[in-house]
Amino acid sequence: MHAEMATVAGNVSQANEDWVGVTPTAIAVLDGLTAPRDLDEPGCQHGVPWYVGQLGPALLARLSDSTASLQDCLSSAIADVAARHCFCDLTSPGAPQSTVALVRVRGDELEWLVLADSVIVVDLHGELRVISDDRVERAAQVQRDDALRSPVGTAEHDQSVRRLIQQQRSVRNQPGGYWVAAADPAVAHEALTGSAHLSKVRSVAVLSDGAARLVEFGLAGWDQVLSTLAEAGPQSLINEIRRVEATDLRGDHWPRYKTSDDATAVYARF
Repeated sequence: MHAEMATVAGNVSQANEDWVGVTPTAIAVLDGLTAPRDLDEPGCQHGVPWYVGQLGPALLARLSDSTASLQDCLSSAIADVAARHCFCDLTSPGAPQSTVALVRVRGDELEWLVLADSVIVVDLHGELRVISDDRVERAAQVQRDDALRSPVGTAEHDQSVRRLIQQQRSVRNQPGGYWVAAADPAVAHEALTGSAHLSKVRSVAVLSDGAARLVEFGLAGWDQVLSTLAEAGPQSLINEIRRVEATDLRGDHWPRYKTSDDATAVYARF
């Protein structure tokens, strides 16, 4: 496996809440969940950058165990990190949480896992398989649509995003809602998983949602994203996303929750 990666904060004045790690046989991309400061609730003293910085290395350490499934690796890593701040109120809606996207070579198989809205694209020698968990979008569809109607930076937009986050929190890690990594190891078994024989795999891309915006905006298909990654690399893909975002700062043409999001992309050839 030959892998290239890039990660860029959405706002230069704030910490990047994505995390990426690569080993000779595994890839992990985490996208921490951000909320407006006035929705932060007491209970946990640790922020999202701390959480993804703990969960990522814990995952990579476990992915080297070829006897453990991806779900078991994620479950064990979540439990490990929860124990590191067990003195916090981990039941608080404001406790740090993250999406997860994993890829691992195990024997002659390529395995993958997605929890929440990060994306994995597998090129099976021309046939593309796209894995993303859209339950977060379906869980609060009304509030999501409302948040996308108003321009970024307006008071109306800020209020609608708050209502969206409050609704998402009410169904997060609940049956009928959607699932993210937090403190409960059981959520690992709600992740989407799959595999393909390595002989069928040409390449794979692992993206946080901020690195998938060209497709979200309707400006490219997944085949074009893979071509950009193959020809110019992950940083060029993120640079193009930033160029497009800069032409539409308020989201009038391409509605979104914030002008720029943290963006992480990994491209691996086999």
